[in-house]
Amino acid sequence: MELRDKPSIMRRGAAPADERTSAIFIAMACLFHAMLLGFFVNKAKLSREVSLPASSGRTVSRAQLVRIIPLRTFPAPEAAAPPVETAKSRPKPALIKRYTPGAKVIVRTERGPAKKGAADESKSRAREVAPAPQADLTPRWWSSDSTRSTSVTTDGDFRFAFYLAAIRNKIGAHWVPPPGIDATGRRIRATVYFRIHKDGQISVASVETTSGYSFFDQTTMRALLAATPLPPLPAGFTDNYLGVHFGFEYQQ
Repeated sequence: MELRDKPSIMRRGAAPADERTSAIFIAMACLFHAMLLGFFVNKAKLSREVSLPASSGRTVSRAQLVRIIPLRTFPAPEAAAPPVETAKSRPKPALIKRYTPGAKVIVRTERGPAKKGAADESKSRAREVAPAPQADLTPRWWSSDSTRSTSVTTDGDFRFAFYLAAIRNKIGAHWVPPPGIDATGRRIRATVYFRIHKDGQISVASVETTSGYSFFDQTTMRALLAATPLPPLPAGFTDNYLGVHFGFEYQQ
């Protein structure tokens, strides 16, 4: 058949679909709508029944939890109210007496301390303490066994006590009394005089007071030489040298 025999095809530009093609399109549209309806039904389902394998066969329903946003709360009226003070905690008001004209005025004597009896006066007396003997102001050094000690004094007013303690400890640590000396019940003492210069060197060293034993005097000079040089004089000391009288004592 030629085109001139089909005026509808020539007018519309395409041939109408046949019945088979229309049925296929309708079936596909129905299938698509069915799938879309099933998808929405599955999404809208809220709960499911689940059977746990370790359970006795009972079905457990699992509900979907919904988070609820708490509303803004206000404190209770009991909590907001201030605590009520009890009668015990409140201080009692002072009683103010009004003056009445013509009333008798009573003058009361002030209360003084209670009178003490003879027994109380004896207890309150200060104890008479005997005055302590005057302390020895001379810086001293003692050995560990307390058999030997050293003392140091200076010429003039020397206010640096820490320096005297330093040279006393250094010289005393080097002093060893001679063995075999008999000092039972009495003290053997010798004094050595020397000068300390600013750099700690000594000069004019000599035995000022002898002990009576030449070998004892030699141990004192030996200790002084072993401790030389001594610590330098303090910076606040303005003189060129410091004269020192160093004493050595030994007693068994």
